[in-house]
Amino acid sequence: MTTKYLPFPSGTLEQTCKLIGDLYSGSELTRIIAEVPLKNDPGEGNTKWRRLAFAVSSNQASTGTGNALIALITAAMRPDHILDRATAAHQSRDELNQILSLVGLRVRDDGKVTRAKRAQTTDEAQDRTERLRTLLDRRGAHTEVVAYCRPELLRNDYYEAVFEAIKGLGSRMRKLTGLDADGYGLVESAMAGSSPQLRINALQTRTQRDEQLGVANLAKGLFSAFRNPAAHEPRAEWTLTEQDALDVLGTLSMIHRRLDNATAATRSSI
Repeated sequence: MTTKYLPFPSGTLEQTCKLIGDLYSGSELTRIIAEVPLKNDPGEGNTKWRRLAFAVSSNQASTGTGNALIALITAAMRPDHILDRATAAHQSRDELNQILSLVGLRVRDDGKVTRAKRAQTTDEAQDRTERLRTLLDRRGAHTEVVAYCRPELLRNDYYEAVFEAIKGLGSRMRKLTGLDADGYGLVESAMAGSSPQLRINALQTRTQRDEQLGVANLAKGLFSAFRNPAAHEPRAEWTLTEQDALDVLGTLSMIHRRLDNATAATRSSI
């Protein structure tokens, strides 16, 4: 490596080592450390990320450069190393790029680290939007959900996007049923009971009825967890991590896919 990088801040170093540590087993990390190479390896008996952080920080202290961390990232993200864990590695690379953006770097698809535009803050709305959309696209998220990943909703954290996406589910259910209700009560009126107005299947078998009840309970749970408390608690107490947002939006996508094939019975036929 001919380019000399300045030593990395401890936060960047530790977060990077945590991501790489989560991606590999201890024995796999032994091989990667040898490939870099990092001489001050405390061994497999240590917590994986602390092991990596110690070896890299020791190298930084002795060389006065951050080249060891660059070499570790390059080795860990090499295509032949991540071939059998591609999905997890894609997510790790996205997270690495978020961390490295603060020091003006990024990881390419081939695992090599290059210069990039330096982010000025950790919550740049446009970058957050593009990243969340990318992750949701990889999960096959429903278009009704992706529509709420907009910069104005992601300016501070992921809460507003999730909040609005759940409101969007309510709006869609009202359009399908004509009901004038909201939240938990809307789902109860539309999808619960022995003869629900909004039916995601024929309801002819126990399995079909269980699916109807299960999807209804998921929708009611989301409304209860993310709609009702928000009306009563201070906004400062409600924040959402990226992973939580992805999980909630993934559940919303599944519910929307069931609604894609749903039929709405008229009130007179119920």
